[in-house]
Amino acid sequence: MANLGPLQYSALALHPIRGTGYADLPPQLLAAEKALCSEAAATVSQFNRQLLGFLLQKFSLNTPPWQLPENVFKLYDIELERLEHVHDFQFDGYFSFQNDLFRKDLAILLHRLIPFGAEFANPHSGIPRSLAIRAGPNQAIKVMRAIVASRGVRPFLELHMHPEVKEHFHPAGWIDTYERLADFLQLNPAFRGVQSASWFLDPALKQVSPRLVYLREVPEQCGAYILFAGMDKEGKSGALDTSPTRRCLYESGDYQPRIFTRIWPKSNILQRQWRHLQPAAMA
Repeated sequence: MANLGPLQYSALALHPIRGTGYADLPPQLLAAEKALCSEAAATVSQFNRQLLGFLLQKFSLNTPPWQLPENVFKLYDIELERLEHVHDFQFDGYFSFQNDLFRKDLAILLHRLIPFGAEFANPHSGIPRSLAIRAGPNQAIKVMRAIVASRGVRPFLELHMHPEVKEHFHPAGWIDTYERLADFLQLNPAFRGVQSASWFLDPALKQVSPRLVYLREVPEQCGAYILFAGMDKEGKSGALDTSPTRRCLYESGDYQPRIFTRIWPKSNILQRQWRHLQPAAMA
């Protein structure tokens, strides 16, 4: 495998991908990077930087896998410019399959993450059935209601944050994101809706970080189901990364991050009820 050239290595990214996660890559490419790590570790970042450049050259929206609204096309222009900068200027350690940010960058170019503004969407997802057993019979009933309202469990757009793309992560930016999601769902009726899991959907944020409650309350007021998904016992969900207040509360035992899942059926999204909410609800 050490004799594999950068171009042959990069071409492995065009092989079929078996999984449905945004971070999944062709098994041949994963095996090649693993072999490089053991046989020629000093070349891994070089090969992966060239992989990003290869995918940038190959990337095209002339025949995208889905119908894209114009407002999403414009976001791709911004993302491609950002990825060119990443290719040219990021430090070598960034270019590793162990780095989730790099995997997200590759996912954009492999059509496994679609930019919508505040977050990106994996178009290969569905409702996690395990939600039905996470919080007792009442939640199980709520999950079933969400599935019925969505008319199925897949495919769903699954939202993911990219920490390198934060300029839309504010109340107005999220409203624009919801508009783009609605536009996309109108053009692609096979999708059942939108789902995501995050610490910032936790109702405890009303006391801990009240300025973030719009992230839960706006979708909930517009027909999203919010369901308990699990505890973040080690504080690794991202809830502590940017807030000294939440870190202090966590260290004192007064705040334990929890993960909640949002299931937002397409029929409710297409009503665009956020347009009729009072400004205070979105601040």
